[in-house]
Amino acid sequence: MSELPSTIKHFFPPATSVSGISTVMSPQGGVRAIAQAVIQCVGGLKVGAVGPGVVYATSDIEFHKALRLDREVVGRAWRRQLGELMSVGDAHHAHIMLFVDSNASFYAFTDPDGKLYSLGRFAQAMEALLLGLDYGMPLEADG
Repeated sequence: MSELPSTIKHFFPPATSVSGISTVMSPQGGVRAIAQAVIQCVGGLKVGAVGPGVVYATSDIEFHKALRLDREVVGRAWRRQLGELMSVGDAHHAHIMLFVDSNASFYAFTDPDGKLYSLGRFAQAMEALLLGLDYGMPLEADG
C-alpha cells in the first residue's frame, strides 16, 4: 500500500501521502518505528465524521501529534498473541482508540465495552472506520 484508496481519499487533505507508512511496514522496524511513521504522515489530522455507515456508524479519526506511551496498558490483555501495541489515534469522538502492532496491522479498541478488533493494514483500517464497515469479531483476550 503506497497511497490511500479512492473510497476514502476525499477524507484526507489533497497532499496527504501515506507512502511513508509503507516504507517501515516490516518487523525489523518494530512497533515504535511504525507508529512514528504513522504520526509523521498523518499526525495531527482530523478526518471523517460520526454518522450513518454501511454496517456500523462512520467515525471521525484524530491522529496523535506524538507517540502516546501512556496507552500501552490497554493492549496488555492481548500482548501474548499480538505483541506490543502503540496508540496512533482516536476515533468516534474518542470512544475508539486506534493501535498498530509491529507487523503494521491496525486495531480498534472500543472503550465503552473493552473489545479489540483487528482492522488490517492502514488503508483497510481507515476504510472500516471512515465508512462504517464491519469490523469483524472482537479478538479474545489472552487466557
